[in-house]
Amino acid sequence: MRETNADPKQKIRGKRKEISFGMLPVVLEQKIINSKDNHEELLHWHDDVEIIRIRSGNIHCHVNDSDFLLNPGELCFINYDALHRVYNTEEAEGTLDVLRIKTEILADNREIYDKYIIPIISNPDFAHVQMDGRNSYARLISDIFDSLYELITEKTTGYELDVIGYIYMIFRRLYLVYIAKEDIPASCGSDISLQRKMSTYIYEHYQEKISLDDIAGAAGVSRSKCAALFHRYTQKTPVSFLNSYRLEMAGKLLSSTDEPISYIAQACGVGEQSYFNRLFAREFGCTPLEWRKAGRQENENFVMS
Repeated sequence: MRETNADPKQKIRGKRKEISFGMLPVVLEQKIINSKDNHEELLHWHDDVEIIRIRSGNIHCHVNDSDFLLNPGELCFINYDALHRVYNTEEAEGTLDVLRIKTEILADNREIYDKYIIPIISNPDFAHVQMDGRNSYARLISDIFDSLYELITEKTTGYELDVIGYIYMIFRRLYLVYIAKEDIPASCGSDISLQRKMSTYIYEHYQEKISLDDIAGAAGVSRSKCAALFHRYTQKTPVSFLNSYRLEMAGKLLSSTDEPISYIAQACGVGEQSYFNRLFAREFGCTPLEWRKAGRQENENFVMS
């Protein structure tokens, strides 16, 4: 049954919860992805590795040039610096766990790090690996997800040491998968690099007035090449991607500051508040004011829980 009176922010972004492990550079995120969400996750990359576990639903995962379906029980490793996003095209909600790890957590033992970690994260052609849930490595990693949830719930003395141990266990299995892959498909490196340059330009200049020529110029390509790359990697036009990112940044400001909506519209490069309101409602399914109120209520509930 479809909910009609859902909280605006929950309706748009679905439920998501991040769990950190003290000062360790490890984050475990629970996500619910709904195909009806107006604002889908944007293409991005980061300086940590990601492991996704599908709990329910069928989730699409896009990594560099690959787009594939992950079914319940399956896992996917996404490497450092790989362009990626996940999305849902089905009626049913999809639930997943995302474990993000900065590999510096393993760097103190330099010999081990150079021998087993560097080969994985430094190979641009090992952008991702999909793991069947019935595979022994995948089952062990899935069990580690459950163990991490137990550790963060109980927080017994020295639990962080167990977390580090589990991370080593994960990377041993990833290394075994890595050396077992005889034919790692070569990525289309030049086009990925061009897309990264244009996306980075948007991330760094979204507050300014930006034209299609500006975006294309960041990678030294034609307007048509620019449009083709954005369609290929983001399924959006360059301008649509720019507006979605501007509105995503606006949503964060609405939730975290008391700045007037007119100021936020200008600060995010949209301009007039009336135009900003229309874009925001189309992207998120609610007004900026509704989004702000929902965010404050969410924060109050978090503090009280």
